[in-house]
Amino acid sequence: MHWVMWIFWGSMITLIVGSYLVDFLTGRKYNLKEQEKSLNQNSADADSLREMARHDQQNGPF
Repeated sequence: MHWVMWIFWGSMITLIVGSYLVDFLTGRKYNLKEQEKSLNQNSADADSLREMARHDQQNGPF
C-alpha cells in the first residue's frame, strides 16, 4: 500500500509542476476568463435568441 501513496502524490506533483511549466513557457498567453467566442458560438447565441422570440410571438398570454 505504501507504493500507492507514492504514485498518487507523485502524479499530483507532476501535474502541478507540468501545468506551471506550460504556463511559464507559453508566456501566460492563455487567459481562461476572457475567451473570444468562436463563430459557431456567436451563431448559436443568435439562433437561440431567434427561437425564443419566435415562441414568444406564437404563444399568446393564455
